[in-house]
Amino acid sequence: MANFKKLAKGYENKAVATLKQFIKINSVYDATTSKEGQPYGWGVKKALDFVGKIGKDFGWKVNTVNGYCTELTIGEEGPLIGIYGHSDVVPATGSWTTGPFNPDERDGVIYGRGAADDKGPLVAAIYATKLLQDAGLLKGFRVKIVSGGDEERGSSCLDYYFKKFKGEHAKYAFTPDADYPLIYAEKGMRSYVLTKTLDLGPITAMDGGVVTNAVCDSLLVTLKTNKKFEEYLKTNNVPCDISSNEFITVVRFKGKSAHGSTPEKGINAAGIAFKAIGEFFKIKDLLDLVPVINSGDGSYWGGNVTSKELGACSYNYGIFKYEKRTKLLSMTLDFRFGEDAKRDDLVAALVAKTGLKATPLGEGHAHLLFDKKSPLVSTLMKAYKKETFDLFAKPLAIGGGTYAKEAPNCVAFGAVFPANREAQGNMHGVDEFISRKDFMKDIAIYARAIYMLGNLK
Repeated sequence: MANFKKLAKGYENKAVATLKQFIKINSVYDATTSKEGQPYGWGVKKALDFVGKIGKDFGWKVNTVNGYCTELTIGEEGPLIGIYGHSDVVPATGSWTTGPFNPDERDGVIYGRGAADDKGPLVAAIYATKLLQDAGLLKGFRVKIVSGGDEERGSSCLDYYFKKFKGEHAKYAFTPDADYPLIYAEKGMRSYVLTKTLDLGPITAMDGGVVTNAVCDSLLVTLKTNKKFEEYLKTNNVPCDISSNEFITVVRFKGKSAHGSTPEKGINAAGIAFKAIGEFFKIKDLLDLVPVINSGDGSYWGGNVTSKELGACSYNYGIFKYEKRTKLLSMTLDFRFGEDAKRDDLVAALVAKTGLKATPLGEGHAHLLFDKKSPLVSTLMKAYKKETFDLFAKPLAIGGGTYAKEAPNCVAFGAVFPANREAQGNMHGVDEFISRKDFMKDIAIYARAIYMLGNLK
């Protein structure tokens, strides 16, 4: 069989340059520039068009799918291998070493929003396919690479691709948007808006968080100027910035972002704010919510159910709003659960404990569970082991949700290596990264995987 590492090396400079150009595009969802043909805004459309241009330059068939996805088709006949990545990224909050959309390479590491999630892995899959084509190894099967524009907000892009556009179902498929060696099981997911009518005294407004599936790392609180409260915050070393005049004080409480599937890795700014405000102004309703927000596994109120395959439930509170005019506090919940968890019962228990009203955001997704011995899983595992010599690697179950829930016959395959799993490429955090070394390994692994899937009998 071909030496895929050696073949990949010949594409290194072009692939890295492509990735850096891709990162430069701010492809965060923007409702203000949403219109027909670009449903997710101008930046996402620009990123999808960038993927289309790569395909055109390579001589592949390109379909823009009405601005929801970009579809690249390679090959004319035979079984179809599908690859599903995404061009959109989460907002770039926090203090970056360099600009999030100004890709910077230091010591062999490429930094920028989307470097790990999912622009780096997607570009690797594209060049892996190009490598196979140039080497004459893409024979007897076809490849479709589909880049979506809305993965970070719930994957409406692939929903449109399969249900409205009637995209062809692949015989075998993978999404390069998680961990190696492979994800055979994913938790179920559903998001909610939690609301409660409260009188927060001197607080006139709260506004924090950017997306439901990330820990709220910043909460702006506006209130009537109160010098004693400002002194309380400073005396107790509460992490915040304070700006005030004669009438109004604005406090930005500071936490730490993390992916919504792992809230324990972050620090929720709302938890910090609610504790400080609740203690100083003696607002019990806020204090009662602090242990709820900080209980990422639901243990505080009895939501800590653990399943055999998929493990513990997780609860992330991402976006917070409050207006004194309406006296309505709202916060979003990203709830992830295993195969043994009773979703509706657990949400009902949270409501009973807190008095919050829970309104679902969409239908959510059931859990995903593949047979480890299936041709898809076993073949991808072989490809990974042959390229990495990680012979004792075992497939994983995760809390994160991927396109595998949207695409038939699909599992998540890479691109975070076991050695980097703790950092996760700092996905959804500041200074997101992918190393050049890992990026090149991705190309080789994906090339072997596509070739092996295409030649399965």
